[in-house]
Amino acid sequence: MFQRTLVCLRKAQITIPQLSPTHSRAKIVKWCVDASSTTSSVESYDPLFIVQCSPDLVTEGFRKSTNHEPLMIVEAHDEGKLSLKDGIEMGKWYDVGTEIGEIDDGDDDFEDDGEWLWQAYSHEEEGG
Repeated sequence: MFQRTLVCLRKAQITIPQLSPTHSRAKIVKWCVDASSTTSSVESYDPLFIVQCSPDLVTEGFRKSTNHEPLMIVEAHDEGKLSLKDGIEMGKWYDVGTEIGEIDDGDDDFEDDGEWLWQAYSHEEEGG
């Protein structure tokens, strides 16, 4: 038996997500999609990138160390063609909210719907 799923049809701006109320900056350390392509196809729940976060992501008393910069894997809840903005560089620090691209579902009925829907999880590199 098949269940219906709701697909989010829209055009969404991809930004550096604010992963906690105090989080201010992050840098992309790995793309999980083909970032060299002008457009990559993205499905809901696809991981897009791994970010290294500024220490302020975690309240000071709960950090592993004073300068701990945790890794987070970020996945999209939007579907469509991912287009990255020119000049976005892996390894460069960006402020939360910096636009890095968009996901366009190809449906011209809707105007730009603003920020994207995402979810993030703590991530550790293998052997790390």
